[in-house]
Amino acid sequence: MDKITSAQDDQLLNYLDRNLAGAQLIQFEKELESSAILKNRLEELRSIHGMLISSHSILESPSPLFVNKVMKNLHSKSYSSSLSPRNGLFLLTGVMIAAGILIAMVGAGIFDQMITLDQLLPVKNYFQQSLPVVSINGNLVIKVIVGLNLVLVFIVLDRTVLKPFFQRRAGMQL
Repeated sequence: MDKITSAQDDQLLNYLDRNLAGAQLIQFEKELESSAILKNRLEELRSIHGMLISSHSILESPSPLFVNKVMKNLHSKSYSSSLSPRNGLFLLTGVMIAAGILIAMVGAGIFDQMITLDQLLPVKNYFQQSLPVVSINGNLVIKVIVGLNLVLVFIVLDRTVLKPFFQRRAGMQL
């Protein structure tokens, strides 16, 4: 016997709880004496049982009206965890303002110049060897950020404004 079955595990728990009596108790104790695996499992369960009992934690029981409250509210409408339209509109406005500022900056040519790593960090004073030149195209980076920002705007608009609007409208027609 390499593995303990769930029935044997249940018997071990009943043995610990002193729920076995008579012939059932005698038979289980014989089985326990002949199996080292059952003895090991019994010791594991005893240590767990001891920790649970020694923790002196009092199990709280729910109020008598708990079941009635749960059953009464079972069919009530649950609250959605999605963004509310008002919060979504604030987020949408903020994202649109940020996208507008970035578009204005790109249009003004602020990011047109090429910047190298040597210009950003004064490393020539500390190193004898020259670092590899890494060119950053600011214009392209900002255009990618603006594009991602606009995608975010459309997702937020869909989730927080359009979807609730059309769900309410579909509910009114039914």
